[in-house]
Amino acid sequence: MARLAAVLSGGRPPGIYRWLSRAHPSAVRRELTAAGWAVHPLDGRVLGGRLDLFDRCAEELAFPGWFGRNWDAFFDCLRDMSWLAGQGHVLLWEQYGGLARSDPKAWRQAYQVFGEAIAARQEGAAPPLYVLLRGVGPIEEPDGDGTIPTL
Repeated sequence: MARLAAVLSGGRPPGIYRWLSRAHPSAVRRELTAAGWAVHPLDGRVLGGRLDLFDRCAEELAFPGWFGRNWDAFFDCLRDMSWLAGQGHVLLWEQYGGLARSDPKAWRQAYQVFGEAIAARQEGAAPPLYVLLRGVGPIEEPDGDGTIPTL
């Protein structure tokens, strides 16, 4: 859980990280909510493609009714999230490798859109968003630019 201190303190910039912790999700939720942050779990075992990702994120992040189940609308919702309370947001994506195996194109696009939305949130001074990837999955960024950083 010490690694979460880097998130809460801003010691690590908002971004997408492989999170090697074995902390139970409820313990993660307790620690982050006690600090005023919101935790949004995402179970990668049920993500077979982009539509599953859209639906699960729309449900967990309470996307507005105008969400159109496409990448542009996905970006818009992630960039905004003003309808959610919290000093910051952590999307805890368990077993993220499931999407990478079942739909590599959707995995690549999701990684890109999450990264772009995180950057847009920083530019707009919105509460930070961290995507923590946990479980078995790729260690290389899908665009081939390097290794996914760890937290």
